Amino acid sequence: MARILAIVAAVVCGLLVLADFFLVVPVIDALGAALIEGVLILAAFALILGVVNLLGVHTRMNGSPSARRYSAILLVALVVTLIVGLLHPASEQLTWIFDYLYFPLQATMGALLAFFLVSAAYRAFKLRSASAVILLVTSLVVLITQLPFSAALSPLLPAVREWIFAIPVTAGVRGILLGVALGTTATALRVLLAVDHPYA
Repeated sequence: MARILAIVAAVVCGLLVLADFFLVVPVIDALGAALIEGVLILAAFALILGVVNLLGVHTRMNGSPSARRYSAILLVALVVTLIVGLLHPASEQLTWIFDYLYFPLQATMGALLAFFLVSAAYRAFKLRSASAVILLVTSLVVLITQLPFSAALSPLLPAVREWIFAIPVTAGVRGILLGVALGTTATALRVLLAVDHPYA
């Protein structure tokens, strides 16, 4: 019985929010806004639960000394950022934390991706097919044209780079976005029609 009630509640709420996008009816608009606000409140509690879980996992850390050290750094950074954010929201101190701690760490993680990309490229670019050759040549052209001195090598390289980004890359991104949109729509329809019900 509880499973059926959960399925009915999910379908009704989903249909109400969907109807809110297409219909201009005051009652449906109010219900849709209330449901969306409820989702935001649930997301806030989920964030709090995630922080509590993070604190619990890293306070019980029983690994090596270096792992415990990293856990301590994580906990100190979390608590300091939380205190500064609660006491001084949108302040210079919080901006300093993001500008001089968070963004450099984010850039470092992004820079590490380059090494993983090189490793993946080494494995992927074994020229066994025509597609691999095209991928390798295109990657090398884009890599070379991203260098500051590429225009000095040949005046055609910037134009080639612009063409690659404007035509093949844009087409690929649009195909990916269309696939994501169709997959999201299919998943939403399966939930609305109670074919999938992971919540029950």
